[in-house]
Amino acid sequence: MTVRGPVSGEWFDAASMRAEWLQNRARLHDLATGLPTLPAVVDDVRRQLEDHGSIALLAFALATERQVEETWGWQFYDELIRDFVAGLKVQAERGDLQTALFCVPAVRSDEVLCFVPTQPRNGSDIPPNEWLASLAARMDSFVASFLTERLTSVDKYSSHVGQALILFDPKVRVERAVYRGLTEARGEVYRRTANAEERGTEILRGILADRRIVSLFQPIHDLVEETVTGIEALSRGPSGSGLEDAERLFSLAEKAGLVIPLERLCRRRSLEEAARANWGRLIFVNMSPAAAQDADFLDGRLVREVLDLYLDPRQIVIEVTERTYAENQVLFSSVLGELRKEGFRVAVDDLGSGYSNLSALADIRPEFLKFDHLFTKDIHRNRIKQDLLGAILSFAMKMDTQVIAEGIESLDELEALRRLGVPLGQGFYLGRPGPIESLAA
Repeated sequence: MTVRGPVSGEWFDAASMRAEWLQNRARLHDLATGLPTLPAVVDDVRRQLEDHGSIALLAFALATERQVEETWGWQFYDELIRDFVAGLKVQAERGDLQTALFCVPAVRSDEVLCFVPTQPRNGSDIPPNEWLASLAARMDSFVASFLTERLTSVDKYSSHVGQALILFDPKVRVERAVYRGLTEARGEVYRRTANAEERGTEILRGILADRRIVSLFQPIHDLVEETVTGIEALSRGPSGSGLEDAERLFSLAEKAGLVIPLERLCRRRSLEEAARANWGRLIFVNMSPAAAQDADFLDGRLVREVLDLYLDPRQIVIEVTERTYAENQVLFSSVLGELRKEGFRVAVDDLGSGYSNLSALADIRPEFLKFDHLFTKDIHRNRIKQDLLGAILSFAMKMDTQVIAEGIESLDELEALRRLGVPLGQGFYLGRPGPIESLAA
């Protein structure tokens, strides 16, 4: 007994020390990118500062691409950042960053930091600030090329690289100098992005003035009859504008305070295209909180616009999300009530996207209920999703509501939805967004 006590204590101490070591290592090393965190490299930065008198900091920010994570998930986003770090290292070996020190500010960051000694500048005699600005511009082009190769749409109106020159000062703690430099580099990213957004806003104003919105339509299928029963109207910026992606188009419009005129133009152009094609079936049109405050919805102008185009208000389905409704209940309740009196119908979109408010659904009593693509994905393999869908269908039947499955991307998903009794569906497997002529033929 006298021997086991100390051995047990030693084992416990060793286990505790290992656990503490692992915790510290986790804080000092990012497994996703394979890079150390900033606290782990401060001593190396200090030595470079003392040796060279100054050091350049480049901050590579991928935060503007966060819609990738929202759309495709964190695994895809982590892989994108991992590939970026690998590509950055290859780029470094070929050019100005051969002696660079790479790290991340913290574990799981979507920002990569690069410390470059300013003394070896390939023999250049230009001042360090000018050399650094030129280097940052080249790196910004590299990031843009990298993202363009991997993403279908890249934000043309944001910057991804900021820079700062950190000078050695024996009176200033190195850690403070480094973090001040990081703040300055981040400020450069924000400043360049603001300038780019200002240019983008002018382009957007021109698009609105010239009515150059591109209207596309995605078919909504009757899964039993295997026919197109309706279309969802979608809008894009013109080719070459950098606003071809709807997310970027509306994001820039929101920052510029142009959401209402943009939605008004998108809605009008979509209805004009449907009228020109003599589309006699359902037309689903999205409505945001900003649109609900638009005079088009509040003074009967929308119904007059629809009638002037020889369309029937009963064809038009106004889509809102349950979250949007719940957060603006008084406003939307009034607006949707008026729209219904004029003959329009209502759809609730994005059910199952992470927010659920059944009381809002009961209050709206929509004619259509669209559940999110995340709910549809792999539903043929997921019994829990199937059971939840059965409950939704039962709930919808009691409200006399038709259910639409969004995001159908495979035959297996389509067949599973048919077996479960889902009446309507849309998704890339059934038809991608395109000109209305491709559907009206």
